[in-house]
Amino acid sequence: MDALVSAALERRGGRRWAVAVAALTVAVASLVTVSSLWWRSRGRLLMWDAAAVVAVGIAAAGHVALAIAALAARRRWPLRQRTLGDILLFVGWLSVLTGVAGAIGVTDAAPNPRVVRGVPVNGVLEFFLTGFLYSLPGLMLLGLRFVAFARSAPRSGRAVRTSTEQAPFFVEATERLEPAQLSQSWTEEPRPTTPALDEQIEGTWQEASRAAEAKGRRLYNGELIRASAVSGSADGLHLRLGKTCFRDFVGTNIRAALEGAAIDPAHLADPLGVSALVVTRDGYLGLGRRRSELAMHGGFLHTFGGLVEGMDRRSDGKVDIVGAVLRELFEEVRVERDEIGEVWITGVVRDRSLRQPELLFDVSLTVTRHELLRRFDPADPDQEHTALEFVHDEPESILPFLQRSAPVAPVAAAALLLHGRHAWGTEWYDQTCLVLFGALPGGVGDATASH
Repeated sequence: MDALVSAALERRGGRRWAVAVAALTVAVASLVTVSSLWWRSRGRLLMWDAAAVVAVGIAAAGHVALAIAALAARRRWPLRQRTLGDILLFVGWLSVLTGVAGAIGVTDAAPNPRVVRGVPVNGVLEFFLTGFLYSLPGLMLLGLRFVAFARSAPRSGRAVRTSTEQAPFFVEATERLEPAQLSQSWTEEPRPTTPALDEQIEGTWQEASRAAEAKGRRLYNGELIRASAVSGSADGLHLRLGKTCFRDFVGTNIRAALEGAAIDPAHLADPLGVSALVVTRDGYLGLGRRRSELAMHGGFLHTFGGLVEGMDRRSDGKVDIVGAVLRELFEEVRVERDEIGEVWITGVVRDRSLRQPELLFDVSLTVTRHELLRRFDPADPDQEHTALEFVHDEPESILPFLQRSAPVAPVAAAALLLHGRHAWGTEWYDQTCLVLFGALPGGVGDATASH
């Protein structure tokens, strides 16, 4: 898969260089032509000749601008600056029309055909040939502009596989929703279990506690919020919540992830996780690189977030899920509540090995990435991350970012891909998933069946 991505980037880089070289070549040839016409006329051009010089000159300027944009684009290819594309389109057509106008002068010749190298040429034919030559730089600019701004279309007839053999996460919901569209219900029904599983959970917890003590740490069995059911639609998302604890989480979800233990999905602790992909004011998506010593996904690129805790349940019985997200953002990147812009739910996913439900959010900020970097202190002992990493919020940047940022936590990959699905469409999402995983991520039914 890495070879496939590298080949795709090489092809894209080759096209970028080809456009840049072609544009510079045409620009140089056009400038030489303009200089020759000007020198031969000694600066005293007739009206139609002046139009031809203008046509070739503005086309040359357009080619120079396109070449500079292509060379500066690097991996952000094809070009997507709409303003530049519109300007080049206008310049190209202006050059073509002005070039055709510059050929009108040849119609002033005598109506009798002239013989050029034995071939009779009348005024009409000479007009079309001359107009084509004068407008050729403009036509080439339009062609190169199309190549530079055209995105590769998916191959028609390609089968889309929906197996989950290579996808690192399962998807339970993909709708983009406002927090007000999130509903919840509470159940006091305990997690299903068996005596044998309870014994395994206790044994796992004792073993984990001893390992923590050996490193000078202490495990705390805090109360967590369990998501026993998730149901979503275009109208909203409903969570069925209840109680669970960190001990049960370690003995079921984490044990299954670390040891490959076979545990009935109905018996998993399934604490609800919340993850935020931050969108900075200057157009970047931000994530964090987790410390290598952390038990889960140490050294991985991850979103900002954590588990919804018992303290997030208010006096009215409702769980403040959005409040849990904002708390995590403050703890991990020092974002204050008055610096939060829009908050959107982007989906619910499960890490394929951990199988814990994760509620994903896009959180827009009123601060820039530079401000977040200035505040970030990797020396803080409570900080879970060693660095902040950012990617341009644009479709061409996500795939190469994910490839060069390995290892990437499944939840982080899902957050970026679902962000792109909502921003740039399902076709972008499907094709990016196929390149990354070789298949589209399956649904929660596939997750249950596979275990």
